[in-house]
Amino acid sequence: MMEEILMTLILSAIGGSVVVSGITEVVKQNSKLSGIWVIVFALITGVVLFGVIALVFALPLAESLLIGFLTGWASVGAFNSYKQSKGGN
Repeated sequence: MMEEILMTLILSAIGGSVVVSGITEVVKQNSKLSGIWVIVFALITGVVLFGVIALVFALPLAESLLIGFLTGWASVGAFNSYKQSKGGN
């Protein structure tokens, strides 16, 4: 049972990284957010997103917050990798 919950969270993190990356990019373009604050914002967004998901669907909170942290971290890394491959700054 616990393995199924964790697998669901991990699969959600894959989709969540796209959402967190999108939110981070929109905020970044419409504010003066830059540098380390982009990473901090993505991490907080991931944690809040998965914290809310955990509370709404009665999932384990600690695991959800960890997945949210990893999602935020992955979204920043994925966005930076994409941006570098396109020749952006």
